[in-house]
Amino acid sequence: METDIGIESRLAAHTTASISDALDELGIPGALHGIRAQREGQGRVCGRALTVRFVRKSADPDAYRFGGGVGKPLERVLRTMRAGDVVVMDVDGAPNASAWGGLSSRLAQRRGVRGTILWGSCRDLEEIRAVGYPVWAVGVCPRRSRNEFTFGSIGEPITIAGVSIERGDLIVADESGAVRVPKARAAEVLELVSRIDEQERRLEEKVRDDAVSSWDQV
Repeated sequence: METDIGIESRLAAHTTASISDALDELGIPGALHGIRAQREGQGRVCGRALTVRFVRKSADPDAYRFGGGVGKPLERVLRTMRAGDVVVMDVDGAPNASAWGGLSSRLAQRRGVRGTILWGSCRDLEEIRAVGYPVWAVGVCPRRSRNEFTFGSIGEPITIAGVSIERGDLIVADESGAVRVPKARAAEVLELVSRIDEQERRLEEKVRDDAVSSWDQV
């Protein structure tokens, strides 16, 4: 039986578009719409979801910390994340408050975290791009999130963009976006996406040779 690491490594070889096609064929919601790569040439990441949820609460003293840097809610995330994780944060899709920035990206990179997916905004985009850490987000905003959000949960199921995500689910992200693969069905998705990519390869050959007579031939 193939190990989880083997499945993860093989899944990383496939684009989010192909994986999304496989998920669609199996009737599994997985594409995280509205989330975009924050750097061109960011490449592809694949890792285990570390699920995080911040909740709306204005001026919470438990979230406050003077000035910039890392807010107390985010500090809990930075203490928990491990090598191989993809941090997936539900910040209620907020366009006006950023939960992730340059310092957190630097620390995540040092810890071997694969990337961060934000159902919300990020900031310090120049610094994030300079260090080369992969971030996907709804948008960018310079305002810190701890004015309007506080810590909710970590490692518990979350739902973003209509997709339920559990701790340990596989997340694959590239410049087309991000998808979630349920950990319990990862082997099934991998087998199907391999078939879909082979079909795509054969179709590409026909397109290259201008030999397409029917899209159903392959």
